[in-house]
Amino acid sequence: MMAIKNKWFPFVSQESQQGNDILLFCFHHAGGTAGTYRGWTLEESPVNICCVELPGKGTRRNEKFICDFQILLPQLAENIVHVSENRKICLFGHSMGAAMAFYTAYYIKKHWNKNTEKIIVAGRQAPNKENPLEFKTYMGNDALMDELTRYNATPKEVLENRELLDFILPALRQDYKLNESLNYHGEILDIPIIAHTGETDYEANEEIMTLWKHVTTNDFQIQKFKGSHFFVTELGESYKQQVIQDVLKESGDGDES
Repeated sequence: MMAIKNKWFPFVSQESQQGNDILLFCFHHAGGTAGTYRGWTLEESPVNICCVELPGKGTRRNEKFICDFQILLPQLAENIVHVSENRKICLFGHSMGAAMAFYTAYYIKKHWNKNTEKIIVAGRQAPNKENPLEFKTYMGNDALMDELTRYNATPKEVLENRELLDFILPALRQDYKLNESLNYHGEILDIPIIAHTGETDYEANEEIMTLWKHVTTNDFQIQKFKGSHFFVTELGESYKQQVIQDVLKESGDGDES
């Protein structure tokens, strides 16, 4: 398999000799970049893991950030279809990335007539639901700081460094603006959805994540993991291996909810 060279996917793992012909595209949370999953690509994998990088983020920080996912989506989908060629596509997303994965799968089927094999979603309510506790960009910086504190993913030293916050908060607001453009218009998938929830992620608990079953006509499964909202990164290699296992398993395997 030839190496994937595409600015939308700067970090890509190498497929193992005995691997399936599958590309797994990974979408990050608000405030993240493709680098969030770079560690997943450093070793040979039975699937090709492709970390999605959006304009204005990470390795593309010199480009203009696009706050409207409806503008981003056609370009993103085209590049996924282009690099996948005849290989199978799976999508994974955490938090904001879960919604991006959902809409990307729908768009690829509708506009490119190409099926996504399945999507794996972690730590976010279903697209047809809202999180009333979530920060909105009309709110002030105090509310954004409260959001960072609630998710317990930002070091205390950063939260107390005003100069660093003046650099971080505007960029984070852009991500939340992008998040607010992920609007539901009745989209329903016909592919399997696997939902992952953290045991102490109270804004995306098992009950909330189970509602993803209403946005697909195909199989639905849910799995619980130790940890809070950022269990995806907190669990490290063990979580990556579970994601790969979920990608490779046949639909209908495992417990359904």
